[in-house]
Amino acid sequence: GPMLVAVFLALTVPTTTALVVCGLQIPHARHSPASRALDNIDWPDSFPFSEKDLTPQWAGKDKAFYTWPKFVHHAGEDCRAALTRFYSVALPSENGDVLDLCSSWTSHYPNGWKGRRCVALGLNPLELLLNPSKTEWRVQDLNRDPNLPYADASFDIVTNSLSVDYMTRPLELFAEMNRVLKPNGYALMAFTNRCFPSMIVPIWKRPF
Repeated sequence: GPMLVAVFLALTVPTTTALVVCGLQIPHARHSPASRALDNIDWPDSFPFSEKDLTPQWAGKDKAFYTWPKFVHHAGEDCRAALTRFYSVALPSENGDVLDLCSSWTSHYPNGWKGRRCVALGLNPLELLLNPSKTEWRVQDLNRDPNLPYADASFDIVTNSLSVDYMTRPLELFAEMNRVLKPNGYALMAFTNRCFPSMIVPIWKRPF
């Protein structure tokens, strides 16, 4: 199948010159240690993490944790603004199709942006209902079932804003993202060092 292009965004205060990631020019971004974190990586031949590395303290309780809506922000104001600026470059026009995974009451997309199709997939229906970018929504626990109910090559872009570090079955989920992306599509993962400590996958706490 087509190669998955996953762009990981560690949100930091930018510095110096403009950045090009996977051929995508990002005028507002600047080179920084975070932007170059994946340069010259010696990738292992097999997945290097164990089940223990991927098992949160409060494993298997995502549905209970998100029963009540949490209308809060999971990143600081500057980080959210930087992410929205990035999406203003990366998102397709009104003719494009986007899937937002682990979505909530905001996808951090630019105000007024509308795609032809924008699926908000998350855990709390009240939050998803209030998402202004969506054209449709779905409740699904991706840690219990990472299979995406969409046809092959359905989306130009897949985003996951500030929740990829909660995914306990990343290989299965990324394979599904690869399947539903159109050729030359992008999977855009954004994260910070803010988290719910009992819910985050333990391996993500080590760099911080």
